Amino acid sequence: MQNANYIGDNKELVVLSLNHIREGSEEKAKEVMKKLVPLTNREPSCFFYQMHVNVGTEDNNYMVENQRFYMFYEIWRSRADWDKHMEMPYLQEWKGIAGDVCESWQLYIWERVKLPTCPIFRGGDLVDPKDKYTLLALVDVKEDCEDRAWKEMLALVPYTHTEPGCISYEMHINLDMDNMTVNPRKIMFYENWYDYRVWKHEHMKADYLVRWFDMSPQVTHKIELTGWKLVDHELTATGKEK
Repeated sequence: MQNANYIGDNKELVVLSLNHIREGSEEKAKEVMKKLVPLTNREPSCFFYQMHVNVGTEDNNYMVENQRFYMFYEIWRSRADWDKHMEMPYLQEWKGIAGDVCESWQLYIWERVKLPTCPIFRGGDLVDPKDKYTLLALVDVKEDCEDRAWKEMLALVPYTHTEPGCISYEMHINLDMDNMTVNPRKIMFYENWYDYRVWKHEHMKADYLVRWFDMSPQVTHKIELTGWKLVDHELTATGKEK
């Protein structure tokens, strides 16, 4: 597939990998997955590659790690570059054991929606980076509701970017794995917050977001929220290993 031409192949490609680990295989899987991070971040076509472990979304479990569920969030220069990455020896090692250590391994590709706004930090003391909280929202849109759902969700982004606790808030639209055509019925938000509390007790209670969740059953089948913590690696601000 390395030489294939795709619709929109000159655009950055976002990849989401969700890895459900079999009971008893946690240590073996984590050891191999962690090796992927510094090696992949050295690839010149890799803009961003981070590994996360699943945590809760409620006050009583947001720090509890689920060692059987991991997520990789990746940004690549193009689809062709990601295809080359998937043939790297260290990816072959992971793919060679994934069938044994994973209950499931799901890959999705996305186009990041680029908007002229960005998060604004409004002062105060920064919390420990180890407290950073990542939230993934996967939205399934109802048929014939794509246009309204798109406009409603698009409006969330600039509002969220002005929240003091927001580090990043990215909206994505799903792409077909085979031909890169847009699938407007599946949307993803990838969010990073200074800590869990600003997400749960400030962002989630913001008037505009409460309104969205109140009306969302009209245009969506479901919204799946999952919480994540970054798996520690010594990376520079650009995401490249030191």
